[in-house]
Amino acid sequence: MNVALIGCSGIGRVHAEAVVKCGLNLAVVADKNQAAAQALAMDFGGEVMTDGLAACARADVDVVAICTPTPTHGLFVKAAAKAGKDIFCEKPFCRTVAECEEALAAVNKAKVKLFVGHVVRYFQEFEAMKAQIAAGKIGQPGFAKLYRGGIFPQGAELWFRDYEKSGGVTFDCMIHDLDWVRYVFGEPKRIFCQALMKAHAELPQDYSQVTMRMKNGVIATVIGTWAHPHGFRVKAEICGSGGMIQFDSHDAPLNVQKRQTGAGSGMIVPSSPVDKSPYQLEWEDFAGWLAGRNKPRVTPRDAIRAVQMAESALKSAETKRPVAL
Repeated sequence: MNVALIGCSGIGRVHAEAVVKCGLNLAVVADKNQAAAQALAMDFGGEVMTDGLAACARADVDVVAICTPTPTHGLFVKAAAKAGKDIFCEKPFCRTVAECEEALAAVNKAKVKLFVGHVVRYFQEFEAMKAQIAAGKIGQPGFAKLYRGGIFPQGAELWFRDYEKSGGVTFDCMIHDLDWVRYVFGEPKRIFCQALMKAHAELPQDYSQVTMRMKNGVIATVIGTWAHPHGFRVKAEICGSGGMIQFDSHDAPLNVQKRQTGAGSGMIVPSSPVDKSPYQLEWEDFAGWLAGRNKPRVTPRDAIRAVQMAESALKSAETKRPVAL
């Protein structure tokens, strides 16, 4: 099965490695920055192209992997769907729910498969916490607190600093934890967010705190920051009637953080010191779905719901009021 990967900097390099390791053929690597595409091809193979839309249309491509900035996701999803290709799209699905719905309509019309990369569902430590909760090891869950933070993403294009494009840490980064909370505890009832967003200061800072009441009564607090001077950290605390689960990435016996550089990136990508990376696991899940062996852990509707939650958080931060979901 031949894959065309579009977007060769930052997270694109992580996905290229996962594609190869899960047994698919990286046939094409495309990026408007030719040097980035050539560097990726040197390490993982693939014909170099600078036109992502042309890569989507190639007859020898079966799957398109979209690893470009968020505002371009809808464009490439629709182009790949029109060309009859199955699609892997890095999260967030699109920048708005309306864009997501438009892209999904094109996918459904073309009768192709779409997988959105909410990779935290595949991190082994988060799956272990989910399993412990489901097994009743902490009794009835009542409160969850998650923290995810690192440096402010850098890069030549600095699209992360344009909040209209990226949505900042609330939309681009915290969407991982918003999705995971819903994955574990069910649907949210309402969301409240406070955020400090300073993208264009000499020392850019972005800090956000979301509080959600879930329909089952669980209260969840999610904190995200792009204000660290260096590094990346993830923490979780889940409290129930019979106990508590705690996780801190700094307590791991080996702390792995990949610094991705290149045009539009300069970001920290969290990884795990395990034989199979979570990124490889999500690609194996996607490949199994393509082969008819399993249903995917993430559906397009899950991805749209995550975008809706992140959009609602930003709306709450702007209006200083809770938003019903």
